[in-house]
Amino acid sequence: MAPHGRRPGSAAARTARTAEAQAGSPQGRAPRAPFVLLVVGLLCGGLVTLLLLNTVLAQNSIRESDLRKELQQLSLQKQKQKIENMQLEMPRQVADAADRQGMVPDDSARVITPDGFPGGRVASEDQTPVGQERVPGTDR
Repeated sequence: MAPHGRRPGSAAARTARTAEAQAGSPQGRAPRAPFVLLVVGLLCGGLVTLLLLNTVLAQNSIRESDLRKELQQLSLQKQKQKIENMQLEMPRQVADAADRQGMVPDDSARVITPDGFPGGRVASEDQTPVGQERVPGTDR
């Protein structure tokens, strides 16, 4: 055995293999630098694209949130106006508004007789009471 566990001739074999590898490198292998740069470029491009997409989605989410808040406020405003209008249409409110405008009640009440004619008139034979007209094409 050789000292320090080395085989005889192994150093010479290693230098021969290294010389062959260096001599065969330009002919047998493609250079690694362009491929590595391509992969790094693709990764960076994908990262930038992902960042831009995330930013656009965040902007849309914020806009949607703002529009929902605005819609909720408009809905509340609509409900308040509806309640206000219902209160203004109440008979007491209408009467008070008429008094403020100087209107007076009409004392000439219209009398509607049971036969459906206003003012107490009597229906003649060729007249039909109001609401009891015949509808063409039906049996009513």
